[in-house]
Amino acid sequence: MNKIISKAVGIIGMLTMPVLTLAQSDWEYDYNYDYNYDYTTTTDSGSAAGAAALGIGMIVIWGLAMLVGLAFFIFWIVMLIDCIKRQFEARSTWLAIMIVSIFVGLSWLAAILYFFMVKRKNLGSVPGAKPAAPAKP
Repeated sequence: MNKIISKAVGIIGMLTMPVLTLAQSDWEYDYNYDYNYDYTTTTDSGSAAGAAALGIGMIVIWGLAMLVGLAFFIFWIVMLIDCIKRQFEARSTWLAIMIVSIFVGLSWLAAILYFFMVKRKNLGSVPGAKPAAPAKP
């Protein structure tokens, strides 16, 4: 589990590093106040490019987060349907966990736990599923 977390942090760092380096600029604030209200100051092209890169980077990160969230939501729906169809002892408990998790905001965690603790272990039977073919001698 630690390897997965460290790889995820590394990938996020690799994605955000170019954005953070482009966002840096050598803009300095002028403390010599001019009360003539003349706002015709020159702008540094580096700060504009950095701001544009930061905006694009934020859009990319936001889009990736949306895709990951959508994938987890679809995965949660698939696991909820499997929980409804599968016949096993703790079905009502898992069904309650799956439904409550969407309101708490941890549906992704409930779906992953259900996948590894119930579906992958193949607990119970799924109605309408074809039985496995017998092995040929």
